[in-house]
Amino acid sequence: MSTVKTVAFVEPSFYGVSFAKAAYEQGHQVISIVSSKDNPEKYGYEGIYHDLIVADIRDEDSLFKAIAESPYAGKLDALIPATDYASHLTAKVAQRLGLRSVPYEAALKSRNKDLARQAYAEHGVPSAEFRKVKTFEEAAKAADEIGYPVVLKPTNCASSQNVYFINDEAELRKAMDVIVEFKVTYMDFKVREEYLIEQYLQGPEFSVELFLQGGEPLFSAVTEKLTTPLPYFVETLHTLPSPSYTDQQEDIIRTAVDALGAIGLTNGPSHVEVKLTPSGPRIIEVNGRPGGDNISSDLLVLAFGVDIFEATVNYYLDRPVEIEKKHERAASIAYVTAERDGVLERIEGFELLPEHPAVVRAHVTAVPGDQVAQAKSSDDRLAYFIVEGDTPQEAKQIALSLLEGLKVVYRNQAVIA
Repeated sequence: MSTVKTVAFVEPSFYGVSFAKAAYEQGHQVISIVSSKDNPEKYGYEGIYHDLIVADIRDEDSLFKAIAESPYAGKLDALIPATDYASHLTAKVAQRLGLRSVPYEAALKSRNKDLARQAYAEHGVPSAEFRKVKTFEEAAKAADEIGYPVVLKPTNCASSQNVYFINDEAELRKAMDVIVEFKVTYMDFKVREEYLIEQYLQGPEFSVELFLQGGEPLFSAVTEKLTTPLPYFVETLHTLPSPSYTDQQEDIIRTAVDALGAIGLTNGPSHVEVKLTPSGPRIIEVNGRPGGDNISSDLLVLAFGVDIFEATVNYYLDRPVEIEKKHERAASIAYVTAERDGVLERIEGFELLPEHPAVVRAHVTAVPGDQVAQAKSSDDRLAYFIVEGDTPQEAKQIALSLLEGLKVVYRNQAVIA
């Protein structure tokens, strides 16, 4: 039997590019199913795929038909979601093709935060009190019942898009006026016109990087997160493994595993976001895929020598999964954000980062002349850099020190009071 397999990815983008790279480097035939032929260039994976299939990735039947009418009909060995938004549709199509996948209902719940919250409640997994609402009147009633402050968010989006910290009814009305106009997200996926009002959870934030087999971790690690000041929730620093609350990490991991079980994800990779509240770990959300923000592509590799993307490709191919830690170090990724609206001139000091011995990579996404703004979602971040260290505390402190040494410089600096 040939060791070279035909592996198809649905819309590689962001974290999903690492999937295509892992399969390509394993020597497999990589097929990308895309909404546009321009996407390999747009998302940066030119040269690491063998063929493209164009389909409407928002539609199950279009995906299925595109595969059935391609040269790869009946020849795919794996079909893997490579963007959050198409994960449930990919699962459905994989099942129709007789290929390994996560359960469709589990993928659907991980994509829809209200369904996930309901599952946590039914299974006794500590989460946040919530209400699903459609109108301002329903939202105001829900906020009164839960008690301010609350969080308002879409039910089926990602990257902290239109997530609001709400102190009172006036802020709620303003946020609802904005969120109801938010109709379409990445790649033209429709935003559901139902929203969540959630209890605001106090405490430090973490993510748990997991690979499950039969509901139990083959691999687990806890990442510490720092975010922008309220009212927004944009992640600005990840450190892996976490340097903080190490005595409670087993509880954090167990809560994450229980949340995955509640929605039916018992095998494969996952990225679970958790807050450590005064009453213990509480679930923010679950993602049935490796962590983004370079956590899986870089931090796991630097800290432990673990390639979770290679393991995931092997999982979908029903091959043995090897995911043991090869060493014990640490890594952090820090993001540069603007503190105000303006036109970017430069990020002062960023050009010196590659000279620092701890810096692994530094990358700027914004360019001089770009209109920039205070970060309201992950899309608003301007640049990032990755550092490694012997310990989590060292990696975190190096990253914070370097971040503090940078300055976002704007054109026309004069500010009218």
